[in-house]
Amino acid sequence: MRSQTRIRKQCIKVWVDEREKEQIEDNAKGCNHSASSFLRNLGMGYMPKSMIDHKAVSDLMQLNGDLGRLGGLLKMLLSNEENFVGHEGRMVEVAKLLSGMEDIRSDIRDKVRSL
Repeated sequence: MRSQTRIRKQCIKVWVDEREKEQIEDNAKGCNHSASSFLRNLGMGYMPKSMIDHKAVSDLMQLNGDLGRLGGLLKMLLSNEENFVGHEGRMVEVAKLLSGMEDIRSDIRDKVRSL
C-alpha cells in the first residue's frame, strides 16, 4: 500500500544566524515538529500547539488531584467533632479553608478546559 505522504520537491532557503537557527529548532522541538515542518506550518498559517501546554495541563491536573486529597483529609477531620469540642472557631476556619480549596479546584478545571 502506498504512503499518503506528499512528495515535496521545492525548497525555500531562509538565511538565519546561529542563534535564530537554535531558537527555531527549539521552538519546533517544543511543538513536536521538525524545523522544516514547523516553518512550513507557520508559513501556511497554521499555529502549532506547544507541547509545553500539555505539560501545564498535566501539572494543573496533578495539582487538582492533590487539592482533592487534601480536601478529603479536611473533611475527615471535620467529621470527627471530638477534635473541635470547645474550639468551634477553629471549625469555622477549617470550613472556610475547605470552601476556598473547592473554589481553587473549580478555577483549575476552568483553566484546563480553556486550553
